[in-house]
Amino acid sequence: MRAISQTSPAKDFTPTPRRGVNVSRFLTQTARRIPDHTAVIDDDHSVRWTWRELDDRAEALALTLQAGGVGRRDSVLLVSANHAEVIQSFWGIIRAGAVIAPPNAALSTEELLSISADVAPAAIIVDRAHADFVEALQQTGFTGPVLWIGELPNEADSNAGSGDFAVEEDDPCWYFFTSGSTGKPKAATFTHRHLGAVLANHRCDLFPVEDENGASLVLAPLSHGAGIHMLAQVFGGTPSVIHPGGKVDPVTLWDSIDSYQITNAFTVPTILNRIVAGYPAERGPAEHSLRRVVYAGAPMLAADQSRALQRLGPCLVQYFGLAEVTGAITVLRPEEHGTIPVDSAGIGTCGRARTGVDIIILDESGRELAAGDQGEVCVAGPTVCAGYLGRADANAESFAHGVFHTGDVGYLDESGFLFLTGRKSDMYISGGSNVYPREIEELLLTDAEVAQAVVVGVPDAQWGEIGIAIIEPASSGAANASAGSSAEPGADASAGTDPSERLRTLCKSALAPYKVPKEIHFVDAMPVTAYGKLARKELKAEYSQGRGSAR
Repeated sequence: MRAISQTSPAKDFTPTPRRGVNVSRFLTQTARRIPDHTAVIDDDHSVRWTWRELDDRAEALALTLQAGGVGRRDSVLLVSANHAEVIQSFWGIIRAGAVIAPPNAALSTEELLSISADVAPAAIIVDRAHADFVEALQQTGFTGPVLWIGELPNEADSNAGSGDFAVEEDDPCWYFFTSGSTGKPKAATFTHRHLGAVLANHRCDLFPVEDENGASLVLAPLSHGAGIHMLAQVFGGTPSVIHPGGKVDPVTLWDSIDSYQITNAFTVPTILNRIVAGYPAERGPAEHSLRRVVYAGAPMLAADQSRALQRLGPCLVQYFGLAEVTGAITVLRPEEHGTIPVDSAGIGTCGRARTGVDIIILDESGRELAAGDQGEVCVAGPTVCAGYLGRADANAESFAHGVFHTGDVGYLDESGFLFLTGRKSDMYISGGSNVYPREIEELLLTDAEVAQAVVVGVPDAQWGEIGIAIIEPASSGAANASAGSSAEPGADASAGTDPSERLRTLCKSALAPYKVPKEIHFVDAMPVTAYGKLARKELKAEYSQGRGSAR
């Protein structure tokens, strides 16, 4: 970046401090516009609130928090399974000028205590399933208010008075925890200015025509990306429907979609695959209510995407993004699905840059690369968070050169479409050559007997690391044929009868020899994390046992 001109009249310019827009004002605006339209449906807890009722409840909670000593920028820890009052909590905490700190409710007590130590909550909102955590937190010295999900205030206390909800635009409002797939979760800090831009961006790029006549299905934990998707429904006045029963299986998914006439949903590829699997075979791609099925959180393999498009029609919206960019890096719109050819490695695009976002591909030295050249995917724009809470080391690394470094490897084509070829952390080095697993996984998924595939690098005395493939078969027969088996170089098996050898033959036909997995293992079901992502770290650790250390 060039130095500021010393002859410019703006050489010493600094912005005038301005009052920010408290993000909860969006809720009040919608409540005034369509007060009696439905905002929240949670039939498991017999809850149906209008926008006016949700706004009143947010106000009541905000006043309760302020009366309980929660100050501006104080943290409020929110630990709960999905519930209507979790939605109330999001809006109420934001309105109070406090900072939402919502870890995944599936974390252990020890993990929740560790996160609590980082964010130092002034109050906690928690469901009864986490009573043991509350007791453990109090034993560490926590003395702040404890509010229970299911018992939050529904109207303001007559003695509470009027609250002070004014904020500065760079006041934090949400600590968005990274998934922790490579270590302890970090708290990406969202400000009111940043979150407002993100929600508007979601509305603009992901579901621009949704309104009060539609319905949005909540499937994933609201503590993460589903929470952003839920908040962004406020612009159209679209009600959020919490999936009854909490169990995300093909049958119950379509019960919800059909009965509530769902028009949009946020999900991850593993759940989208279940939606596709459960769609009745006798129904065609136009015989459902879905207009926007937004999926993100992990790459969707080309074969799965093609199957979903064929069954559901042009309602798919893909976005790529991390916690630190609030999901807002790229968007692949419905009309673009199936129209952009895969690249030479069989990898499809994840779309073009989101509105107001700039994608930059950098090499290891920080030099910007031209279209077609592979490097690290970096991002600039208003959807990038303000940094990590209390992690100067991580800030220096992740925001080097003034842009956010995603850790993903990829390239932009001449039309601005981004192609992701892998993650830097997934890459392994075999015999001195870098190997990115995604290319191999995409190839394995072209086999009709493969439901899911993960390739990881494990230590090897000769090559430093070797690639092994873990396969979830599409049918139990393939798994039984090679249960616990692995294909080694020179194995004497027929490619036509041994699934392991057939897959190695497939890899040999399209990949350089150093990319071909040295072993292939079969599992009944692929493990996933609490966020629904394939558990790569756990698989790598499991299959690395007893192999020593990579050089």
